[in-house]
Amino acid sequence: VVGDDKFMEAFDAFVYKVALPHMKKRLLECRRSSENANDNESENMVFYYQRPPTIRIQPGPSNRYVRTHRDSDYGHQDGELNFWVPFTDINETKTTLWAESYPNADDYHSVDANVGQIIAFHGTTCRHYVPPNPTEATRISMDFRIGVKGYFDPKWMMKGTANDHTRREMCY
Repeated sequence: VVGDDKFMEAFDAFVYKVALPHMKKRLLECRRSSENANDNESENMVFYYQRPPTIRIQPGPSNRYVRTHRDSDYGHQDGELNFWVPFTDINETKTTLWAESYPNADDYHSVDANVGQIIAFHGTTCRHYVPPNPTEATRISMDFRIGVKGYFDPKWMMKGTANDHTRREMCY
């Protein structure tokens, strides 16, 4: 996928036109609810997005699953937001991402997103997992993370982990 220029161009456009506006809006809403009520929406922010995204393929039927974890277990920082994009219909695979509502809530719920929908969640601190795929259909999804300058350090790396995600810096 890294060598697929057309896919990466489409991904970059998706990040710029969909994910970054969503993240900037959320950040501005948080700032407005705190002390900084005069934030300027036209102000450029610096974002660091994972490039290429991770493509997940889960053939079925299988007993294999993604264990319950926080992305911080793998060296991700609190200043990142996860974006999850399903490419297959949950009605076909009968399996999807499950996540907590907030850190340590222990209230796992299925993320019932359909093809064409995007879910943003704080996977660094909220535990999440994917159960086994019991069907003949293959579950496919894409995920990536975006950090924002001031909350995310692109040079930081947790001791004992490998930096397996490259990042692209973008002002928006």
